[in-house]
Amino acid sequence: MAVALLLAACGNNKCEEEKSNVILPEGEFTYNVPCKVVYVNADKPGKAILWLWLHGGVHDRPKHDIFYHPNHFDCCDADEYILQYLKESGTKAIALFPVCYKANLTETIKWTDCYDDVKHIIDDYAEKGLIDTNRIYVTGSSDGGRGTWDYAEMHPDVFAAGISMSCSSPRPVNIPMYFFSTASEGDCTAKVDELVKQDVNIKYKYCPDQKHGGDAIECTPELLKEFFSHTK
Repeated sequence: MAVALLLAACGNNKCEEEKSNVILPEGEFTYNVPCKVVYVNADKPGKAILWLWLHGGVHDRPKHDIFYHPNHFDCCDADEYILQYLKESGTKAIALFPVCYKANLTETIKWTDCYDDVKHIIDDYAEKGLIDTNRIYVTGSSDGGRGTWDYAEMHPDVFAAGISMSCSSPRPVNIPMYFFSTASEGDCTAKVDELVKQDVNIKYKYCPDQKHGGDAIECTPELLKEFFSHTK
């Protein structure tokens, strides 16, 4: 089954489709997972940073799948806020929003199942010389927050830093991590303290008043400026 890439632009405060162009399999970009791409400040000189957002709800693929919703892609508050920060800060960036889905795997339930295909997209941009390979960032919420830890743990050579929201699975990683949990996942302070004792670079905040998976949890401009300043 051929899979196309959807290219779109981002509006001021919401992810809005200015124009939708589905690139056919014979086009320049053909991948094994559906993926939305947003170009931010594309007219600026130099290579772009690459920012990856992993959605939650991997058991509910149709909610996120561009094949089910070709003219709309669900955005939660956090990814919209980060996109807006990149735009307003003048950062040249390529944002990837892959869907946790594989046509030949009927029960894809975790982001690790899709890593090779996501990496294919990253490699394509790198091989075309469009991105700074020392500035690739992985973020996500809920199942995507767990996937962020997975990717950081398994592939520290790829990513410069990560943000994990609304999950409860911190672990030893070798890249800087920004970590937020809500009351739904519980207070992970004890787990984080143990990891910090192992020299794991984690900045953590428990946010009991935030809702699971949706809010821009503590993604202040100051935090995002620090986050995107990390390099490999």
